[in-house]
Amino acid sequence: MIYPNLVTVGSINSGATLIQIDVANGIGSDVPVKVLLSADYLLAAVRPPGMPTRPSMTGATTANLDAPGRTISSGSTISVLKCEATALVAAGAGTLA
Repeated sequence: MIYPNLVTVGSINSGATLIQIDVANGIGSDVPVKVLLSADYLLAAVRPPGMPTRPSMTGATTANLDAPGRTISSGSTISVLKCEATALVAAGAGTLA
């Protein structure tokens, strides 16, 4: 049996609800998925070691997009790995776009 290995990548509700992805099966083969945020999404203040850049933020300067501690506003559509999209939807922070 594989047990979940949860990594916190951000939070919603002013930090009250953590967005945690399950990396027990790895994330290397995960595919990008678009999510329309319905809540402000605060990225983790410390980027988890080995966490790849979010697909919608590839090629952008880190200071502008994928910066730890940055808040992505409700109403934004972002492209993230499937595991992060699943966590956002499960937390009620967005819908698949």
